[in-house]
Amino acid sequence: MKENAAQSVNVDLRGFTYALAPYMRKQEWQMERLENRLARLRQSLAESREQRAALDLDFQSQVAHLQLNWQPRPDPHMHQRGLGYLAQLRGHIQEKDREIEALCEQKALLQADCVAQQRKIDGLKEHRADAIQEYANDAARAAAAEADRSWIGRLYYRTARGAESFENLP
Repeated sequence: MKENAAQSVNVDLRGFTYALAPYMRKQEWQMERLENRLARLRQSLAESREQRAALDLDFQSQVAHLQLNWQPRPDPHMHQRGLGYLAQLRGHIQEKDREIEALCEQKALLQADCVAQQRKIDGLKEHRADAIQEYANDAARAAAAEADRSWIGRLYYRTARGAESFENLP
């Protein structure tokens, strides 16, 4: 394999055109779009987690506030409102947890899409490298054939001149 790679270095690749280059660029652009979507999704997931942490902190502070203000004879109406607020916060926390779970599932699916897309690109790159190697081998064969024709032509010319010079000898 290294010998083939060394041969391709000696071959001029300016004449090489890869037929699948537009398709490869399209696949790379698709990968960039997937990566951008994944980055936005990660940002959204981070924001949701921050909001979840803020809701949890608010819930904990409200629980501490209710415990601190607990009196031997509490106002039932205020206590009921406080518990209602805590229940509402708990509902928001559960909703945020479901949102985070959904975002995590989307992230996993998008990561799988990115891996599949990268495999396509890697396959195309490998195919391109094989095509370059094939082009280099063909160019090397053509150069060798041209060198052989040139050598045979010069050999014929030399032998023809050599025969004439032998005829002119005394």
